[in-house]
Amino acid sequence: MATLYVRDLSEEALAELKIRAARNRQSLQAYARALLEQEAATPSIDDVVARIRARVSARLATDEVLADIEAGRRRE
Repeated sequence: MATLYVRDLSEEALAELKIRAARNRQSLQAYARALLEQEAATPSIDDVVARIRARVSARLATDEVLADIEAGRRRE
């Protein structure tokens, strides 16, 4: 298990984290660890977008799309 030190944290931020930890009936260490674990487990936006792009299989040309739009207008 690794150790992480946080320097130069404002007194206000520290006080708020202590309050939130107490509300959750956790030590400050346990509360901070849970926050960091949750953050690390959450995929970044770039990762999510890359996964979506990998699953998209539509290969449409612009002229095909425009032709379909025009054909739909003619049917109305």
